[in-house]
Amino acid sequence: MENVSRDDVVVSIRPKLDLVAASGNIEEFQNEVLRPILKFQNDFLLIATKHYIGKYHKSFNALKKTNQESILVQASKQDPEFKAFTVWPIIGLMSSSEFAFYYQHRSELNKRISAMGIQRVLSQLERLY
Repeated sequence: MENVSRDDVVVSIRPKLDLVAASGNIEEFQNEVLRPILKFQNDFLLIATKHYIGKYHKSFNALKKTNQESILVQASKQDPEFKAFTVWPIIGLMSSSEFAFYYQHRSELNKRISAMGIQRVLSQLERLY
């Protein structure tokens, strides 16, 4: 068996996205690293959200869509446990060099990861039932 690095593996499993080139390091990182990882982790984000809802919002499915969305948006901004569910699975699939960049810009990138992750979940609310 040939020696394959972890970095090679995590980069190779990401879907290839056809995105318009971005200007700026953060935008470029978002499009080249974060979006593909978020797409790859889509099902996991939904599963983690289902578990969160099941633990903290048992009547979630009985609520109106706007109330469901509000709960999830608030959780993505204020609940450390829910933030961890959306941010850490993305960070864990970064290469070493990507993580180094992330670490330098973690405050801004955590906001972006959280926002993009919750948008993915909100666009697929029906999959949470």
